[in-house]
Amino acid sequence: MFHEQKPWLKKRWPALVIGGIALLALLFSLLGEVGVVSTLNLYAKQKSLAAENNRLREENEQLRQEVEKLRSNASYIEEIARRELGLLGKKEIVIPLDRKEDTTSLPASRSKKSRP
Repeated sequence: MFHEQKPWLKKRWPALVIGGIALLALLFSLLGEVGVVSTLNLYAKQKSLAAENNRLREENEQLRQEVEKLRSNASYIEEIARRELGLLGKKEIVIPLDRKEDTTSLPASRSKKSRP
């Protein structure tokens, strides 16, 4: 009875099935694991990884140059020791200053007692 009321469906069902399969294939090719969207995401990730790789290569080169300086340049080692560790040379003398003395000798105009 169903086929008697809709004869156009009986004639076109192969085309509808093929169209449905084609629609599913199109959706899968756009949204699937190997689809267009995933491929574009992979290209973007590849680009960001390539940029990070270049940055790391530059950082490695700078570190390699610093290692070479540390191995061969005594004045560079001395400079780092002075800056980071606060070390002194053989002929240098440290003169300690009492910071408390400097802070108590403020001008009278800046002290709180001079206010009326």
